Amino acid sequence: MSITHELSGLKENIQHLWRWNCIVFKLKCYDIRSERGEKPTALTLCDVLALGDGETTGLTLPDALAVINGHAPKGHKFQSEAPIDAKCAGYRPEPSMNDKIHCAVFVLDACQVLAYSEGQQTTMRRFHSELSDLDIPQVVLLTHVDQVCHAVQEDVKFVYTGRILLEKMQKAAEVVGLSVSHVFPVKNYSSELSVSCNTDILLLNAVHHILQAVDDTFEDYCPPSPSPLSTGPQHSTSTPVTV
Repeated sequence: MSITHELSGLKENIQHLWRWNCIVFKLKCYDIRSERGEKPTALTLCDVLALGDGETTGLTLPDALAVINGHAPKGHKFQSEAPIDAKCAGYRPEPSMNDKIHCAVFVLDACQVLAYSEGQQTTMRRFHSELSDLDIPQVVLLTHVDQVCHAVQEDVKFVYTGRILLEKMQKAAEVVGLSVSHVFPVKNYSSELSVSCNTDILLLNAVHHILQAVDDTFEDYCPPSPSPLSTGPQHSTSTPVTV
């Protein structure tokens, strides 16, 4: 059985979440299934209100931290005049590990990455600093890469060889405050009626690195107990991962 068939459910969920055709005002969570009709895997993708230019527009830092720490309920509607606190309906005062976010993903548009205002860049760097203090792994997804590089538009397999795109990736890293190794270019599905193997490889590669970052963090802070029947390395496969 091919890996494409094995991950068809995951691909469908990722393609839906990463089309980015609408503005999100609520906390939306997407359970990932390996196949249709099966139980959700340990991976959940969450989407939130976009960051703004400072604290007056978009997602505020206190609300972002409330989501990260698992206090915000699914479906919470973000409102600048109503921050997430104990008065909110569904507020979780004692969130479980399943409720918390284990990796933060900054989604930047390759077409706009050179045009972010100083205020927007300051906001993203502030978020990066706060999340780093919480030891939350962070990555950047650089979207619409086919729209800034003709070679990639012709064939997405050239995504890591184009000079223009490399400059965009370096700028994206600079904007957030991460290294280029934490920036993953992806091509969006927009008008396509069928899937593309190379496009899916980029998407799944990003997911792989997100899971690896989370796994590394869990091993640092929650090392698995060695089994008395095995002296080899132990790997957890049941820990829920929310990004």
